[in-house]
Amino acid sequence: MLKNKNLIIWVVVALAGAGLILYSYFSKQAENPESTATPLPTASPTEEPFSGLHGIKSPATCQVGGEINFSSSDTFSSNGSKISWQNVDSQGRLINWHISPRDDLKIGPNIFANLSVPNGEYQNLTVRLPENPTSKIYALTASVTYGQFIKGDLKVKETNCTGQIKVNLNF
Repeated sequence: MLKNKNLIIWVVVALAGAGLILYSYFSKQAENPESTATPLPTASPTEEPFSGLHGIKSPATCQVGGEINFSSSDTFSSNGSKISWQNVDSQGRLINWHISPRDDLKIGPNIFANLSVPNGEYQNLTVRLPENPTSKIYALTASVTYGQFIKGDLKVKETNCTGQIKVNLNF
């Protein structure tokens, strides 16, 4: 009878130990599923369709072109200088001008306030030269900002415009 009691106790202890080992193994698997020996099925990530403010369905695009000729430091004429844009979602978005070679030219417009959105065009850009320009020829390019909803959050993005505007100093 004593042998049977000891045998029963050892079987219960062995089963409890095996149970603890299995519990420990499966609880670690639940915490860290990528460590499982068999791979779990995963959904392949799909890209969200583009979504911007006011129902805009595509990212912003823009184009610049034309020429500006200065006959003196404060007199210029525009030969078709313009910026055009598509899918800009807000009048609060920016136009960032890039000048080559780098200098302190002031160019406008630089915000879409009072411009038509989502699509539009601004002709005869305004350019103001620095007191002492470093070059006789400049190339202007631009980029514009726009909004895109990504996973429910509105993110501000920027896109480069195609084309360039040539600025000539003829004095």
